[in-house]
Amino acid sequence: MQITEVNVTPINNEKKLKGFASIVFDNCFIVSDIKIIETARGAFLSMPSKKAANGKFRDVAHPLNGETRKMIEERVFETYETVTGHQLGTDFAVEVEAESLPDTQELGPVENKPEPRLEAEPVLESDLDLEPEKDLEPEEKADKESADTSTLLSVKEFGY
Repeated sequence: MQITEVNVTPINNEKKLKGFASIVFDNCFIVSDIKIIETARGAFLSMPSKKAANGKFRDVAHPLNGETRKMIEERVFETYETVTGHQLGTDFAVEVEAESLPDTQELGPVENKPEPRLEAEPVLESDLDLEPEKDLEPEEKADKESADTSTLLSVKEFGY
């Protein structure tokens, strides 16, 4: 498979987006809307994509291996530089002198201490209300049900 044509449309008003490209393979297949992006880490191509129903973007077309990606990038970057006269990777270049860098310190090994575990206090049988409900008087039973319901409402209403 050969790239038989590359077209580049430069964009001058954007900081990172440098332009769009389209490439033709073997005079019979075109891939359009390839973005030429330049960042502080270098230039790269963003393949055409579309927004899926879940809100994420998916590439519509992309190379399947590094060799093909490199071939496409080289041709597109070369064409971009020919069309614009601008060499990619120079907009964000910053020279830093060694003296201006802060001193570094070597860090020692990280200690892997286990996190403390919280132990639950044992529940004593005397702490539990094990009184059978059948022994309750009707008024006491109604009061208990009312208290249980209001607690349940508090939990639902306030998220406790």
